[in-house]
Amino acid sequence: MQSSIIELVNALSQFATPSNLLMIFVAGLIGTIVGALPGLGPSAGIALMMPLTFGMDPISGLSLLTGVYMGTMYGGRLTAILINTPGDAPAIVTALDGYPMMQQGKGGLALGISAVASFIGGMFGLVMLIFFAPVIAEYAIYLGPPEYFMLMLLGLSMIIVLAGADPLKATITTLFGVLLSTIGSDYVSGNTRFVVVPELIEGVDFVAVIIGLFGIGEVLSNVEKRVLLNMGKPRFRISEFIPGVENLRKISMPTLRGSLIGTMIGVLPGAGATIATFVSYITERKLSKTPERFGHGAEEGLASPEAANNAAVPGSLIPLLTLGIPGSGGTAIMLGALIMFGLNPGPMLMIQSADIVWGAIAGLVIANLFLLGSNVLLIPLFVNALRLIQRHLSSIVVAFCLVGAFAINYGTFDIWIAAIFGLVGYLMKKADYPAGPFILALVLTPLAENYLRQSIMIGQGSWAIFFSRPLTGLFTSLVLLVIAIGLLKTPMMKFFRARRSA
Repeated sequence: MQSSIIELVNALSQFATPSNLLMIFVAGLIGTIVGALPGLGPSAGIALMMPLTFGMDPISGLSLLTGVYMGTMYGGRLTAILINTPGDAPAIVTALDGYPMMQQGKGGLALGISAVASFIGGMFGLVMLIFFAPVIAEYAIYLGPPEYFMLMLLGLSMIIVLAGADPLKATITTLFGVLLSTIGSDYVSGNTRFVVVPELIEGVDFVAVIIGLFGIGEVLSNVEKRVLLNMGKPRFRISEFIPGVENLRKISMPTLRGSLIGTMIGVLPGAGATIATFVSYITERKLSKTPERFGHGAEEGLASPEAANNAAVPGSLIPLLTLGIPGSGGTAIMLGALIMFGLNPGPMLMIQSADIVWGAIAGLVIANLFLLGSNVLLIPLFVNALRLIQRHLSSIVVAFCLVGAFAINYGTFDIWIAAIFGLVGYLMKKADYPAGPFILALVLTPLAENYLRQSIMIGQGSWAIFFSRPLTGLFTSLVLLVIAIGLLKTPMMKFFRARRSA
């Protein structure tokens, strides 16, 4: 550990030149803007900035890309909180409690809590990256398809927790998500399923679905109700947007738990920040003494996923740098950048190119510090800009959504998908069907199916592979435990409510 600190200090001293610091600051701001735009996430942000790194030295180029990567994770929360339009998939969970806080006139406070939680999550993940990268990667490599399948199944079983007061409606939306995720070509055989037009060969694009479900669906609902947000008077005092002592006390433990969950899930290849935010949110709701507050502006429900979101960034870099395995879409592009700079990602990278690796990590630390400051200082600007345009907000949000949907594949098909799911989102909101189970099923089902097929092939057709390995047995027990608690919880809650009313 002492050697890691020495390496980091040396990298910081060598890297902290005025030009590099300015580059990191600008990269973070660009990443924030890209992350806020619906349909453009970390992958798009890194891909857009990669041509600028041609001709740069590896440390500066990687620092530019990692600064953009971290910035997009901050930026996704802006539109999620202010207009209920997540910039990327992980920001979906941010919108669940962030937007209700905005509706209550606490939009500035929500952005402040989000910035603080994101900073703590990012720093926590960086500490894990600095000190425990080789150790964590060593254990992560032992997880195979059977373990990943049981992890996905554990995530799907958590839908019971998101069911709320009506498990039947949650089950219906879950099955709808599962059905939708089966559209496209089969992972193993290549056979197509429910492909009525060529554009569906790769399935329904997840980003287009969330743009329609949350963005356009919310606009339709607000237009019907003629909703105007409680924005109050214009204020530019930073102190009003920074969380107070009581707010910090309330979010301290959820932020730490979210940071731990985000780092651990970020290490798992293919899991990424989206699953980390869902798991952290579900965990906080399960641990809360007042779970009914979640979805209506609970500060804990905002802080924990935001910490998990940013902690997953350094977490996903651990398998990339130590094993050469990308942990998310963004790190997959980073893998290409490493190869482009002539590096060889894998166990020998931190030995053969230690100066470059530690320089990139130093850039991440600096970017996280800059992003906290810039995001807090810009909160009044975001909130008051929204106050000025809120009478035209519906048309602006729809325009953003349509442009974001077009930017996914530069075609009109995704625009139609977003429009259709905008109507679906409106009808779900009107009939009080929860969107959480639907989104969770849509995210996890393709992963679960892929890992299931791989596991059966490894076991040569035998299902015993899910019980004969120690970790799969543990995960199976956790799945059964979660289902049992969920089934017992509903009748118990009805019993206690009846006793209370009596």
